[in-house]
Amino acid sequence: MKKIDFVVGKPIPQPDRAAESDLLKLLFISLLVAVPLLVYVALSVSYMAIDYHISELIKQKEELKREKAILLLEKEKLLNLAAVEEIATNKLGMVKENPTEIRVNFDEDIVKSLSKRGKK
Repeated sequence: MKKIDFVVGKPIPQPDRAAESDLLKLLFISLLVAVPLLVYVALSVSYMAIDYHISELIKQKEELKREKAILLLEKEKLLNLAAVEEIATNKLGMVKENPTEIRVNFDEDIVKSLSKRGKK
């Protein structure tokens, strides 16, 4: 720090206020430039993140559309009468019978109880 000598009759020396004023002006101008620049960068990054997310969702939507088409084809295939018959005979072991034949297997106890009801 500078030592200031005071002399009677002379004005008191004042600090250089112009330098401080210039520094404040420079700081203010740099803030006027920096703040919008920072806002622009933040918005650009946010926009890029949202754009990336949207593109991922579009890819996912297309994949789901393909999967839906495959499932619809599989559904149609399984609803086909020939496919139902094939599954019934091969996987479930069912036998195709003549529609005029009716086979019923009753337990003897059930038949007796039904016949007793009919007599009452």
